[in-house]
Amino acid sequence: MTSYEVMKRNIHFGKPGRIGLRFDRIAGKDKSDVYRIFVLPPRDKRDNSVPCSVKKKIRPVDGEYDEWGCLWASDDETGSDMGQPVNTPIADWEDFEKYEFPDPKAEGRFDGLEEALAEAEEKQLYVQLNSPQCIFERMHFLRGFEDTLMDCLLEPEYIEEMAKKLADYQIGIIKEAYRLGKGRIHCYDTTDDWGTQKGLMVSPDTFREIFKPQYKRVFDTAHACGMDVRLHTDGKINAILEDFIEMGADIINIHQPRLVGIDEVSAIARGKVCFEVAVDIQSTLPTGDKALIEQEAKELVEKWATPDGGMIGVEYGYLDAIGTTKESMLYALECFEKYGKLDG
Repeated sequence: MTSYEVMKRNIHFGKPGRIGLRFDRIAGKDKSDVYRIFVLPPRDKRDNSVPCSVKKKIRPVDGEYDEWGCLWASDDETGSDMGQPVNTPIADWEDFEKYEFPDPKAEGRFDGLEEALAEAEEKQLYVQLNSPQCIFERMHFLRGFEDTLMDCLLEPEYIEEMAKKLADYQIGIIKEAYRLGKGRIHCYDTTDDWGTQKGLMVSPDTFREIFKPQYKRVFDTAHACGMDVRLHTDGKINAILEDFIEMGADIINIHQPRLVGIDEVSAIARGKVCFEVAVDIQSTLPTGDKALIEQEAKELVEKWATPDGGMIGVEYGYLDAIGTTKESMLYALECFEKYGKLDG
């Protein structure tokens, strides 16, 4: 069975025989069933002296503006953290009225796509197109975090319009990728963190009224283009986990299984969605304790996968940021391989 087939059968519960794996950054492409392609900034918004396959150069580094007008700051030039925007391009809603959203078809955005697809096809890998900061993250990057949360209550009509425009951008990305990829892109991959350590950043009702319809538009477009949908979201997102499934997420990426509760999430969604999951990056991996890492990998397969599929074991790429080592991450991979055989 090819890597592509293993992934598709895990995602759609088609008896793959083992869980999927994505450990390309830590262990190399030979330890990954997935080939990730990254949506790029336009050519005039990136360092063209650096190959675009170098992911940390796709994201702005300390002191650089991105194409959205956000100025980024980072504590570490090596890229061990993501950095954060430190300005507010849409400081008030008058700025929103004249703000020009980036063009999803901008020149250079899909540079290297054909070559990447050819390599993935040769290796029979499952191709994910990564277009991060889908709606909520990009919104608070532009508007400011506190103002975004306040406006969800005080100016919901503006937030709704902004969410629609951000969804339109992602829909444009998907449609252009579909046109260029000619059916060889298997998954639309995006991100939006919705949880704190204790719960959601907004009420479930606010999420459902303002954001859920826009995600549905984006995810429906991906499905219409023959793509699965992968959504990364961190924090305690249990209250809207079923909403993600209803919106059309096929894969949900979780890096903190202990935070969300392995048993609780199993009861909510096992067999309903494919989990792409890491050994917990907060409570387990940083300990370096091999017994704990092995126990958790085994428990995740037992409780989140099914005999018919439904799980992908995944790495976490920012090792320094979470205080762990490559050795611990490679041991997590070893444990996922050891316990990841399915009986379907």
